[in-house]
Amino acid sequence: AEADTIEAEKPDVVIIATGGLPHTEVLTKGNELVVSSWDIISGDVKPGANVLIFDDAGDHAGLQAAEILANAGAKVEVMTPDRSFAPEVMAMNLVPYMRSLQKQDVTFTVTYRLDAVEKNGNQLVAHVGSDYGGIAKQQTVDQVVINHGTIPLDELYFELKPRSSNLGAVDYEELIAGRSQSLARNPDGAYQLYRIGDAVAARNTHAAIYDALRLVKDI
Repeated sequence: AEADTIEAEKPDVVIIATGGLPHTEVLTKGNELVVSSWDIISGDVKPGANVLIFDDAGDHAGLQAAEILANAGAKVEVMTPDRSFAPEVMAMNLVPYMRSLQKQDVTFTVTYRLDAVEKNGNQLVAHVGSDYGGIAKQQTVDQVVINHGTIPLDELYFELKPRSSNLGAVDYEELIAGRSQSLARNPDGAYQLYRIGDAVAARNTHAAIYDALRLVKDI
Protein backbone atom coordinates (compact mmCIF):
# COMPACT_ATOMS: atom_id res chain seq x y z
CA ALA A 1 0.00 0.00 0.00
CA GLU A 2 1.02 3.59 -0.59
CA ALA A 3 0.64 6.39 1.94
CA ASP A 4 -2.02 8.11 -0.18
CA THR A 5 -4.02 4.89 -0.42
CA ILE A 6 -3.97 4.43 3.34
CA GLU A 7 -4.91 8.02 4.13
CA ALA A 8 -7.76 7.93 1.60
CA GLU A 9 -9.43 5.38 3.89
CA LYS A 10 -9.46 8.01 6.69
CA PRO A 11 -8.28 5.54 9.34
CA ASP A 12 -8.28 6.19 13.07
CA VAL A 13 -5.33 3.85 13.60
CA VAL A 14 -2.65 2.63 11.18
CA ILE A 15 -0.49 -0.37 12.11
CA ILE A 16 2.52 -0.99 9.89
CA ALA A 17 3.41 -4.67 9.57
CA THR A 18 5.53 -4.52 6.44
CA GLY A 19 8.22 -6.87 7.76
CA GLY A 20 11.85 -6.65 6.79
CA LEU A 21 14.41 -7.58 4.17
CA PRO A 22 17.47 -9.81 4.63
CA HIS A 23 20.42 -8.08 6.25
CA THR A 24 23.60 -9.24 4.53
CA GLU A 25 25.93 -6.24 4.80
CA VAL A 26 27.71 -7.53 7.89
CA LEU A 27 31.24 -8.12 6.59
CA THR A 28 34.24 -5.81 6.62
CA LYS A 29 34.76 -6.63 2.94
CA GLY A 30 32.93 -8.50 0.19
CA ASN A 31 29.28 -7.90 1.08
CA GLU A 32 28.52 -7.73 -2.65
CA LEU A 33 29.81 -11.29 -3.10
CA VAL A 34 27.38 -13.03 -0.75
CA VAL A 35 23.74 -14.08 -1.01
CA SER A 36 21.08 -14.31 1.68
CA SER A 37 19.39 -17.38 3.10
CA TRP A 38 16.17 -16.00 1.61
CA ASP A 39 17.77 -16.04 -1.86
CA ILE A 40 18.38 -19.77 -1.48
CA ILE A 41 14.99 -20.58 0.05
CA SER A 42 13.08 -18.64 -2.62
CA GLY A 43 15.08 -20.16 -5.47
CA ASP A 44 16.22 -16.74 -6.69
CA VAL A 45 19.84 -17.93 -6.51
CA LYS A 46 21.08 -21.28 -7.78
CA PRO A 47 22.80 -23.43 -5.12
CA GLY A 48 26.57 -23.63 -5.30
CA ALA A 49 28.64 -26.79 -5.02
CA ASN A 50 30.76 -25.91 -1.98
CA VAL A 51 28.84 -23.57 0.30
CA LEU A 52 29.54 -21.76 3.55
CA ILE A 53 26.49 -20.55 5.47
CA PHE A 54 27.30 -17.90 8.05
CA ASP A 55 24.40 -18.04 10.49
CA ASP A 56 24.41 -15.12 12.91
CA ALA A 57 20.64 -15.24 13.48
CA GLY A 58 20.21 -18.85 14.59
CA ASP A 59 16.68 -19.18 13.26
CA HIS A 60 14.84 -21.46 10.86
CA ALA A 61 16.03 -19.68 7.72
CA GLY A 62 19.62 -20.81 8.20
CA LEU A 63 18.70 -24.47 8.52
CA GLN A 64 16.13 -24.28 5.73
CA ALA A 65 18.78 -22.88 3.41
CA ALA A 66 21.22 -25.60 4.50
CA GLU A 67 18.66 -28.31 3.75
CA ILE A 68 17.88 -26.91 0.30
CA LEU A 69 21.57 -26.66 -0.55
CA ALA A 70 22.32 -30.17 0.70
CA ASN A 71 19.35 -31.60 -1.20
CA ALA A 72 20.77 -29.98 -4.34
CA GLY A 73 24.00 -31.90 -3.83
CA ALA A 74 26.13 -29.15 -2.32
CA LYS A 75 28.81 -29.63 0.29
CA VAL A 76 27.54 -27.44 3.13
CA GLU A 77 29.11 -25.95 6.24
CA VAL A 78 27.01 -23.96 8.72
CA MET A 79 29.19 -21.55 10.72
CA THR A 80 28.06 -19.49 13.70
CA PRO A 81 29.88 -17.18 16.13
CA ASP A 82 27.72 -18.55 18.94
CA ARG A 83 28.68 -21.46 21.17
CA SER A 84 25.75 -23.47 19.81
CA PHE A 85 23.98 -23.41 16.45
CA ALA A 86 20.37 -22.45 15.71
CA PRO A 87 19.44 -21.32 19.25
CA GLU A 88 16.12 -19.93 17.97
CA VAL A 89 15.05 -23.37 16.70
CA MET A 90 13.48 -25.35 19.51
CA ALA A 91 14.29 -29.01 20.17
CA MET A 92 11.28 -30.64 18.52
CA ASN A 93 11.73 -28.56 15.37
CA LEU A 94 15.46 -29.25 15.31
CA VAL A 95 14.97 -33.03 15.07
CA PRO A 96 13.72 -33.20 11.44
CA TYR A 97 16.38 -30.71 10.36
CA MET A 98 19.15 -32.80 11.87
CA ARG A 99 17.78 -36.06 10.51
CA SER A 100 17.99 -34.56 7.05
CA LEU A 101 21.23 -32.62 7.37
CA GLN A 102 23.32 -35.26 9.13
CA LYS A 103 22.44 -37.83 6.47
CA GLN A 104 23.94 -35.45 3.92
CA ASP A 105 27.09 -34.81 5.96
CA VAL A 106 26.43 -31.12 6.60
CA THR A 107 29.13 -29.68 8.88
CA PHE A 108 28.35 -27.42 11.84
CA THR A 109 31.09 -25.09 13.08
CA VAL A 110 30.56 -23.04 16.24
CA THR A 111 32.44 -20.07 17.79
CA TYR A 112 33.85 -18.80 14.48
CA ARG A 113 32.91 -15.57 12.72
CA LEU A 114 33.02 -14.79 9.02
CA ASP A 115 34.86 -11.48 8.77
CA ALA A 116 35.29 -10.91 5.04
CA VAL A 117 34.97 -12.48 1.60
CA GLU A 118 37.06 -11.84 -1.50
CA LYS A 119 36.98 -13.21 -5.01
CA ASN A 120 39.75 -15.44 -6.35
CA GLY A 121 39.01 -16.46 -9.92
CA ASN A 122 35.71 -18.31 -9.90
CA GLN A 123 36.03 -19.09 -6.19
CA LEU A 124 35.48 -17.13 -2.99
CA VAL A 125 37.98 -16.87 -0.16
CA ALA A 126 36.29 -16.65 3.24
CA HIS A 127 38.29 -14.90 5.97
CA VAL A 128 37.33 -16.41 9.30
CA GLY A 129 38.02 -15.09 12.78
CA SER A 130 36.63 -15.52 16.27
CA ASP A 131 35.01 -13.31 18.88
CA TYR A 132 37.38 -14.97 21.34
CA GLY A 133 40.42 -13.57 19.53
CA GLY A 134 43.65 -14.96 18.13
CA ILE A 135 42.15 -16.63 15.06
CA ALA A 136 42.64 -15.66 11.42
CA LYS A 137 42.18 -18.36 8.81
CA GLN A 138 40.93 -18.71 5.27
CA GLN A 139 38.88 -21.25 3.39
CA THR A 140 37.83 -21.46 -0.24
CA VAL A 141 34.24 -22.02 -1.32
CA ASP A 142 32.15 -21.14 -4.36
CA GLN A 143 29.18 -19.64 -2.51
CA VAL A 144 28.70 -17.77 0.77
CA VAL A 145 25.23 -17.49 2.29
CA ILE A 146 24.50 -14.98 5.06
CA ASN A 147 21.71 -15.48 7.59
CA HIS A 148 21.77 -12.38 9.76
CA GLY A 149 18.12 -11.57 10.31
CA THR A 150 16.38 -8.65 8.69
CA ILE A 151 16.43 -4.88 8.48
CA PRO A 152 13.05 -3.12 8.78
CA LEU A 153 11.08 -2.34 5.64
CA ASP A 154 9.99 0.93 7.21
CA GLU A 155 9.74 3.52 4.44
CA LEU A 156 5.93 3.62 4.66
CA TYR A 157 6.04 4.09 8.44
CA PHE A 158 8.38 7.07 8.17
CA GLU A 159 6.32 8.58 5.35
CA LEU A 160 3.17 8.46 7.50
CA LYS A 161 4.84 9.43 10.78
CA PRO A 162 4.74 13.27 10.41
CA ARG A 163 0.98 13.16 9.78
CA SER A 164 0.13 10.94 12.76
CA SER A 165 -1.17 12.22 16.09
CA ASN A 166 1.37 10.25 18.14
CA LEU A 167 4.24 10.72 15.65
CA GLY A 168 4.56 6.95 15.54
CA ALA A 169 5.47 6.67 19.23
CA VAL A 170 4.26 4.17 21.82
CA ASP A 171 3.58 4.97 25.48
CA TYR A 172 5.19 1.90 27.03
CA GLU A 173 3.75 2.47 30.49
CA GLU A 174 0.26 2.32 29.00
CA LEU A 175 1.24 -0.67 26.87
CA ILE A 176 2.52 -2.63 29.87
CA ALA A 177 -0.52 -1.68 31.93
CA GLY A 178 -2.88 -2.83 29.18
CA ARG A 179 -4.42 0.60 28.66
CA SER A 180 -5.37 2.30 25.41
CA GLN A 181 -2.69 4.47 23.85
CA SER A 182 -3.37 8.15 24.56
CA LEU A 183 -0.09 9.71 23.42
CA ALA A 184 -0.75 12.89 21.39
CA ARG A 185 2.34 14.72 20.18
CA ASN A 186 0.92 16.25 17.02
CA PRO A 187 -2.39 18.15 17.36
CA ASP A 188 -2.76 18.19 13.58
CA GLY A 189 -2.34 14.42 13.26
CA ALA A 190 -5.15 12.50 11.59
CA TYR A 191 -4.53 9.00 12.99
CA GLN A 192 -2.51 6.98 15.46
CA LEU A 193 0.45 5.19 13.88
CA TYR A 194 2.29 2.10 15.10
CA ARG A 195 4.61 -0.52 13.66
CA ILE A 196 5.06 -4.12 14.76
CA GLY A 197 7.19 -7.18 14.12
CA ASP A 198 10.11 -7.02 11.70
CA ALA A 199 9.02 -3.51 10.68
CA VAL A 200 10.61 -2.51 14.03
CA ALA A 201 13.53 -4.93 14.22
CA ALA A 202 14.30 -8.55 13.39
CA ARG A 203 12.34 -10.90 15.63
CA ASN A 204 10.46 -14.18 15.45
CA THR A 205 6.82 -14.71 14.49
CA HIS A 206 5.71 -15.12 18.10
CA ALA A 207 7.15 -11.74 19.10
CA ALA A 208 5.42 -10.06 16.15
CA ILE A 209 2.08 -11.60 17.12
CA TYR A 210 2.58 -10.45 20.71
CA ASP A 211 3.36 -6.93 19.47
CA ALA A 212 0.04 -6.90 17.63
CA LEU A 213 -1.92 -8.40 20.52
CA ARG A 214 -0.71 -5.87 23.07
CA LEU A 215 -1.64 -2.95 20.83
CA VAL A 216 -4.86 -4.12 19.21
CA LYS A 217 -6.59 -5.54 22.29
CA ASP A 218 -6.69 -2.07 23.86
CA ILE A 219 -7.56 0.09 20.86
